[in-house]
Amino acid sequence: MEKYLYLTKKEWCLNWLNGGEIPINLASHYKSSERSGIMTPDENRIHESTKDLNKLKLFKFTDNASIPKFTIKNMEIDGVKVPDIIDARYELEDGLILSFCNKISKDIALRLNKKACVKILDVNKLKQIIDTQLGLIGDMGSCIYTNSYTRNHFTKSQDDAWQSEYRLFWKHNKNENVILPKGLAEAVEL
Repeated sequence: MEKYLYLTKKEWCLNWLNGGEIPINLASHYKSSERSGIMTPDENRIHESTKDLNKLKLFKFTDNASIPKFTIKNMEIDGVKVPDIIDARYELEDGLILSFCNKISKDIALRLNKKACVKILDVNKLKQIIDTQLGLIGDMGSCIYTNSYTRNHFTKSQDDAWQSEYRLFWKHNKNENVILPKGLAEAVEL
């Protein structure tokens, strides 16, 4: 399965093409108060619930609010019924991510402010190599884009749909470097 990796500097292609060390950053590295290029305000936010928790007066969340899985049933506050909320999560969850694109596009590269691109020849093989070095089994898949409040590592705002993103994710708590063998990628002209 082929995917495309846009890179900020042309020389960064070398380790992808010839083998060598590459960095893998935490999802929180890409979090910003403004949506711009690779930066998003909802990166590493998990918001899974039967209701939009931000719209309930019961909750007033800060940017760093983190409430692991919870359920609220048959509850009233000051005589006002609180909607039932089943198996909700509203938390920050970090992990390592590698983000690729499902297609080659000069427009996407420009919006991401990237100057170079490599084609990953087999993203499954890449994941296996990284899984082995990290000692972890990661997840992978195309991102889903939504107008709803739901967010997780593979569910992003519709405002990011132009990225056509494919991700590898490992639940982990620090940046890592891994060594790639030669032959995983080839250069692509933008």
